[in-house]
Amino acid sequence: MQSIVKTIPLETAGLGIIFYSPASVAHIQKGDDYFGRYYMDAADVERHVKEGTIVGFCTGTSGTFELRIHRDLSDMSDESSEFQLRLGLVCQGGRVCFRDLDDLVDWETECPESQQLLLRDGIYEVTLRSNTPASGKLGDHQAIDVFFQQVETLPRLKVRGAPYLCP
Repeated sequence: MQSIVKTIPLETAGLGIIFYSPASVAHIQKGDDYFGRYYMDAADVERHVKEGTIVGFCTGTSGTFELRIHRDLSDMSDESSEFQLRLGLVCQGGRVCFRDLDDLVDWETECPESQQLLLRDGIYEVTLRSNTPASGKLGDHQAIDVFFQQVETLPRLKVRGAPYLCP
C-alpha cells in the first residue's frame, strides 16, 4: 500500500466517525447539539449520507482508529478486507474533515488540521475498508483504508439508516 497520502489518527468516544466539507456544516453553531436534533434518527442520518453532506458511519465501538487516505485506487483490488463500505461525499472548499460522531453533540466549529484532507471540489465515491485488529478487539488501533474516487454523480447507496462499517 504505497499510495497512502495521509494518515489521520482519530480517537473516538462515540460509536462512529463523520466526514464532511466545512461548507456542509457552516450552519451549525458552536455548542449546538446537532446530533440530538438532526442526526439521532436513522432517517436523518440516511438523508445526510445519501446527500453526501455530513457522512457518518458506525464503527461498532469507540476507540483509536488510523484513517489511511489513499491516492491510488489500484490498492483496492490487491487485498480483501473483512469490512467494506461505500459512501458518497460532496466536497466544497477543497477540504474534508474527519471527526468523532460524538462531536455533533457539543459542536466545535474548528476541525483540527491533523484531521483534515485537502481534496479537489467535486463529488466522490468513498470506499472504506478495514479488518479486525491483531488484538481481536475493534477500535484497538484499527486501520481504516479510505479511497476517494471522483465521479459525476453521487453513488446510489443501498444504505438504510446509519451505515455500518463494522458490525
